[in-house]
Amino acid sequence: MSEIKYEFTGIGSLIKNRNLKVPIHQRPFSWQEDHVDALLNDIKSNFNEEEYFLGTVVLTGNDSQNEIVDGQQRITTVSLIYACIRDFFANERDSDDIQTKYLSTYVIRTKEYMPKLELSQQDNDFFRNLIINKVVETKIQRASNQKIKSAYDLIREFIRKLLENNNNDENILIDWKEFIDEKLKVVAITVPNDTNAFTIFETLNDRGLALAQVDLLKNYLYSKANTRLDEVQKSWIELVSKIESEDETLLLTYIKHFWFTYYYFVRERNNELFKSIKSDIKTSTSVTTFVNNLKNDVDVYLAILNHNSSFWDNYDNLCRSHIETLNYFNLEQYRPLVFAILKKFSPEEVKKALKLIVSWLVRNLIVGAMGGGTLEKAYADKAKAIFSNSIKTAAELRDSLISIIPQDEVFREQFKIATVSQAKNARYYLSSIENHKRGKQHPELLVNLNPDSVNLEHVLPQNPEGNYPTFTDEQHSAYYKRIGNLTLMKTKENNDFKSSKFSDKKTKYAESELWITKSLSSLSEWNINEINNRQAVLAELAVKTWSLKFDDND
Repeated sequence: MSEIKYEFTGIGSLIKNRNLKVPIHQRPFSWQEDHVDALLNDIKSNFNEEEYFLGTVVLTGNDSQNEIVDGQQRITTVSLIYACIRDFFANERDSDDIQTKYLSTYVIRTKEYMPKLELSQQDNDFFRNLIINKVVETKIQRASNQKIKSAYDLIREFIRKLLENNNNDENILIDWKEFIDEKLKVVAITVPNDTNAFTIFETLNDRGLALAQVDLLKNYLYSKANTRLDEVQKSWIELVSKIESEDETLLLTYIKHFWFTYYYFVRERNNELFKSIKSDIKTSTSVTTFVNNLKNDVDVYLAILNHNSSFWDNYDNLCRSHIETLNYFNLEQYRPLVFAILKKFSPEEVKKALKLIVSWLVRNLIVGAMGGGTLEKAYADKAKAIFSNSIKTAAELRDSLISIIPQDEVFREQFKIATVSQAKNARYYLSSIENHKRGKQHPELLVNLNPDSVNLEHVLPQNPEGNYPTFTDEQHSAYYKRIGNLTLMKTKENNDFKSSKFSDKKTKYAESELWITKSLSSLSEWNINEINNRQAVLAELAVKTWSLKFDDND
């Protein structure tokens, strides 16, 4: 193998003297505006220093063409800085000098500027049109395109202010260009062509270079795809594009939940997911099947996160409502279970199962007997059982989890003493119990919980201001967030008298349309006994609100 080269150089000189390309195993541009802003301010803060070290970049190839193994985000952002410096020169020759030295090479035959930096397939056309060809109306087609545009706009505004603060003297642009050329230093490690870039990527990670688990995974899958690389790459890009349209951080979570369902449970920490996939997916055929299944199932998974998805058109409307309720809590342990249910159960069984999962979620939140990791594994194991057809109905699923899900007596007793720290959860609990008391057929479903309309009222207030002398400081601390001390009020009314005496509050409670609030007006005083008594009543209603039955005949 040829010698690995090390060079301590300005990142601008690196960009000027090399033709750089982002390889297929790299993710698209991902820097947020705060990353770009941090780099600009680091340059500004260290502008008068002899040099400022920006870190290490790793390249593979030779002097005519280098692929970026690590450093894409910094190199791309610095290229954007050069583009903005170019844009603010008044003299066209000055602009052209930046264009041809740092951004592109003009090809006489095609009459086009060819970028010196070639980005990923997802970003390259957008980068070329907006940054190199300066087409302002370039269409944004994916989240990474938007990030490039946002970075470019942020840098333009930064450079505009920089000029303005220096009396529009363009020498400041030259000063910045020269600083980036020579003083904004990187260690460039260049690995020759006869070394496998995929192996380099993983080895660097093993030696301490912090690479995202999803990047490692993509790199590994591409490296094993062999002659089917184009097919795998196309499927992966389609998968990522769909995920990015919702949330770019979701990809690893989706892969994890997919793995739980199709294969087995594994912890995400310490790259265990990556190691498991690497251990089990080894051939080009298995890689292709794995990536294609990921792509084909992503719409099902995304429907779990969006009750408005057209996916739910084929299901009872109650399914939409149950999904909306589940997403209200911002938890993810249940998702593999729902994913498997949607893959295997009939629409009628899906409806029953989703109702159960809402009840299970609430019961586990109140009882708290199982940690998030234990519950995640329990749900993942059942997801695998459903996917392998060991569990075929909602009733079989319910029976299989009888030792995991708090049963009525345990739920009732824990509800009697429960405190709730998150106001949004408390609003949901109380509104659902209110719905049950009113005879609503599906009380567990989400209703209007907008805090601008309905607010959580603490009967014993957070700041009693001497109006509740029967409570000691210790008792106040213990009972203030008890469910029995909570009710619902219109937001304005709640703000008007939240620290008032109970005798004043209950006159307002009497005007409420809600049973859960109006019933407080019949009490003569508010003390520990009344809190406990009320919470016991609410506990009985909670058991029925989040029932483990499918219907009254079950």
